Amino acid sequence: MALTPKAPPPPYFNIDPAKAASRLGEPIDTARFAKAAAFAAKGRDDLAKRGYAPDGKKRLRRFSTWEICRYLIDVAPAHLRRVLKANPDLPQGTGEAGSKWFTLEEVLTLREHFATEGASNKQYKSWRPEGLPAKIVSVANFKGGVGKTSTCAHLAMSAALDGYRVLVIDLDSQGSLTSIMGGDVPDEWSTAFPLIAKDFARHLQAENTVRRAKGTPELPFDETLTESLEVSPRNLIQETHWPNIDLIGAQLNLYWAEFQVPVWRMQVRSWPLWDALTNALESEGILDDYDIILLDTPPALGYLTINALAAADILLVPLGAS
Repeated sequence: MALTPKAPPPPYFNIDPAKAASRLGEPIDTARFAKAAAFAAKGRDDLAKRGYAPDGKKRLRRFSTWEICRYLIDVAPAHLRRVLKANPDLPQGTGEAGSKWFTLEEVLTLREHFATEGASNKQYKSWRPEGLPAKIVSVANFKGGVGKTSTCAHLAMSAALDGYRVLVIDLDSQGSLTSIMGGDVPDEWSTAFPLIAKDFARHLQAENTVRRAKGTPELPFDETLTESLEVSPRNLIQETHWPNIDLIGAQLNLYWAEFQVPVWRMQVRSWPLWDALTNALESEGILDDYDIILLDTPPALGYLTINALAAADILLVPLGAS
C-alpha cells in the first residue's frame, strides 16, 4: 500500500524557513568569537585605564587641608598651619597660601606627629589593641550582585584612611577587587591558590611520614605540590596605590582551586581543607604585619568561600534590597 506523502509544514508566522535560511550569513566560527573576545577585552582595558595615570598606573589623589582637619586628623586648620610652620621637617603639602594638598603618606606622617606631640586628651590615631593579631573580615553571600566587592573595597579604603594597615585578599576568580586595587595577577601562582596547595603539601608530607613508618606505600607528590612548598604569602602580596593597603589578587585561573581541592581531599581524607587559608596566614606571620585582613569571596559556597568563612573573625553578609 503506497504511503501518502506528507504535506510540507506550514510557514511559522508567515515565515518560510528555507527562504529565511537563505538570507543568513556564513556560520560563525571560533575565529569570529576570538575576534569579538579580543575587541571586548580591548574595550574593557580602555575603560579601566581611564582612571589611571598616563603611565598606566593607579594613583591616589591628594587631600586638602580642610579634608584632613574635617575627617582624618582631629585638629583645627589654623593650628595645623602653625604646627607646619614650626616644624619645617614635616610634610608641607603642595599649593599656594592656605590651600595645601597632601598625599596619604604625608597625612599618616602628620598623624604620627600629633599622636606624640599633640594634645593628650585627643586620640589622633585609630585604636589598636597591642599584641593581638590582625582581625580577619570575610565578606560573603552565595548570591551575586549584592555588593560584596564594593563593601570589601570601601571598608579597606575607610580603614586605610583611619591609619590601619590593611591586606585585601581577592578569592573571586572574576578579579573585580583586584581591578579596583590596580593589581597585576599574571596566573594562578600569583593568587591564593598556592597557599592552599602548600597547606595540602605539608599535610601530605606528614601523611607520608606516617606511611613510611608503617611500611605502606607513600602517596604521590606531584610538581604542583613541590612548587607550592617554595611559595610564601609575602611573595604573593603586592602593593597598591594606597600606601597602607596591600593585595593578594585573583584572576580567572584561581577557579581551578574549586576542582583541585576536592581531588586532594579525596586523596587524603584527613586533610582539613577549610583551614588551609588560616594556616597560611598564621604560619607565615602575616597576621602580625597588618591590622585588618579583608577577604572578598565568590558568589558561591565553594571551597574558597569555605576557607574564607573558616578564617573569619568577623563575617559580613551584604543583602540585596529584596
